[in-house]
Amino acid sequence: MEIIFALSLLLAAGFAVASLVKMVRLPAVTGYILAGLSLGPSGLDIIGPEISQGRLVIFTNIAMMLVAFGIGERFDLQQLRRSRKTLLRVSLGECTATFFLVLIGVCLVAWLLGSGGSQAGWGWILALGLVAASIAVATAPASTVAVLREVEASGPISRLLLSSVVVNNALSVTLFGIALTASGVLLATNSGNPWLHAFLPIFKTVSSLLLGVLIGFVTDLVVHRLSRREEVLVVALAAVFFSGGLADHLGLSSLLAAVAAGFAVVNRDRRDVRAFRALNDFEPPVYGVFFALAGAQLHLAEMASAGVLAGVYIVTRAAGKYVGASWGARSAGLEPVRASSVGLGLLPQAGLAIALAYVIRQDPSMDPIRSVLLNIVVASVVFNELLGPPLVSLMASRAGEIPVKASNEKEPGTAIVTSSDVGPWDGPTLEPPAHPDGYVLFGLSHPGRAVAMTRLATLLSHQYRALPLAVRVIVGEHQGDFFWNSDADPATLNLFQLARTEARTLGYPLETYSEFAEETAEGILRAAEAVRAQTIILGHPLARRAPEFARIVDSVARDSQCPVAVAKLTERVQLKRILVPLSDMAELPIILPIVSALGIVPGNKITFLRLMPHETSATELAAQADRVRKALGGTLARSDCRAVGTDSRVHTIIDNSTGYDIVVMSATDQRGLRRVFFGSLAEDVAVRIDRPMLLVRGGTELRSQKEAEDEQ
Repeated sequence: MEIIFALSLLLAAGFAVASLVKMVRLPAVTGYILAGLSLGPSGLDIIGPEISQGRLVIFTNIAMMLVAFGIGERFDLQQLRRSRKTLLRVSLGECTATFFLVLIGVCLVAWLLGSGGSQAGWGWILALGLVAASIAVATAPASTVAVLREVEASGPISRLLLSSVVVNNALSVTLFGIALTASGVLLATNSGNPWLHAFLPIFKTVSSLLLGVLIGFVTDLVVHRLSRREEVLVVALAAVFFSGGLADHLGLSSLLAAVAAGFAVVNRDRRDVRAFRALNDFEPPVYGVFFALAGAQLHLAEMASAGVLAGVYIVTRAAGKYVGASWGARSAGLEPVRASSVGLGLLPQAGLAIALAYVIRQDPSMDPIRSVLLNIVVASVVFNELLGPPLVSLMASRAGEIPVKASNEKEPGTAIVTSSDVGPWDGPTLEPPAHPDGYVLFGLSHPGRAVAMTRLATLLSHQYRALPLAVRVIVGEHQGDFFWNSDADPATLNLFQLARTEARTLGYPLETYSEFAEETAEGILRAAEAVRAQTIILGHPLARRAPEFARIVDSVARDSQCPVAVAKLTERVQLKRILVPLSDMAELPIILPIVSALGIVPGNKITFLRLMPHETSATELAAQADRVRKALGGTLARSDCRAVGTDSRVHTIIDNSTGYDIVVMSATDQRGLRRVFFGSLAEDVAVRIDRPMLLVRGGTELRSQKEAEDEQ
């Protein structure tokens, strides 16, 4: 199989399965492993050993270096010093108990079962136990942090747990380096000098740490003088690869060297951690391939043969974590309830454990134990990633560090706007035109948005020298109830009364109208044609996604001669600070009347944000901002015009919307396949943003003018 095709399968399948398991609150690592398992010999057998253990082995090496370097960052002495007494006792307690319980349990069961065959003696058994015990010490930091953030846990036990994870990961890597060297001696065919073999693990560990610290210091000196993120990324990758590669070349531990390099960088006085941040963008695809490869190399038959050993490993590891952490916490003075909770949060096991297990694949002398060890660790990872996260949540709950939410708290994306959420009008009383030129029509369906919708419609009416008209469309089966006496409907009367009061506050009269139709879009269009509407305003539904509403907007915008504005009102509505993103200058004529109307609000601030490609030069950005300024002319003299380079328009708009009351954008008029293919920037922003928006779509007249200009 071609290497590029194999990579694409691993990444695509891993991402798909990871997205699915996230829906049931499982970590993405589990999804990548399951995807690899389905593609490997135990599944569809698409990714064979020649791919997973040969041509793609470089990804395992790269991923292990990145994991180790990241562990070094978490070993920040300044942060760990604050709770050093409790942290030291908890970490030493759980690491010591876990290491020796797993070592004794695995060695004992391997001896009783005769694992390794007739050729395996105590050297084989002890080597397996040492390496397995060192890996058992590690806890998955990503899973632990994700759960604590999800439940919004905050308090001393949560902080203690995170610090313990940092320490046990560092100790796991250190113990693994020693165990790997000792196991190489135990599995070697030649005896050699016993004193040399006893001293060799210590020498390799100390030498690896010193090498990593030296490379870390040099890295910090170089990175400190760099300003561009791209340069920092290059230097960071060079440091990670150089520390691991040089350590391998010298026969030292590449993982310990990488950990020490990260440790040296993060503990410098200036604490320049840009190298770690730059690597964040590089890590996800490498990790994705790495974990998928881990699953592809998993043989269920071999895993079944190591079932008893895997079970003993899981049980003794859990017992060591729980008992050791509880003893350490109690000896440090924590109350029994909290002390017994700490160990529950230390069970998750994922990336680092797999990374350490795969190191033995690179050492020919580890061949006798690699298959059994890999199956034990992967079985433990799958089990603990299923059971571990819920136990982390239970730990935070037992410690009383999960905030209790009020029963009336609103869910994200479904914030309801009530009339009290609209600030009072503090501008001058507007004077209606003596001879109105049509109407600004707006739909009323929800009392919580009646005041805000009326204010928008009244301001637009003042801009167009028109009058506001509130329309309630009564659809389908409800027509018979109100057809002859619609004014007696309490809901309609309440909506119209709220709207009239707000319009009167601004100085305008309000006309109201009830329309009966089989469909909402039909009723709105009929009312707009009857009154010569200048603009139609529709209120966005409260639901985050509403396919039926999108269909209504498309129908109205397609057939309406005037522009259609969709108002998304998600919080307290103010209209003084307005952001107007522009991805194309052709959008300006569509939204300019709307923005000019909002400019009536006293003390307003309007910012036009021209979105340009990321690589646009500073000179061209300045020219584009000036172009927008000239296009406005004297219409909005107080407006601020800026141009920014962006590699994600949606995120740039959301980031720049901070501090603004409302965002006004032009929405696409494309339909059918063109819309499916090109999408709609304004609608994507509306789904993700947490503040009010106006999405404006031009009517048939504006579209005809644009088509004529394009033909010319």
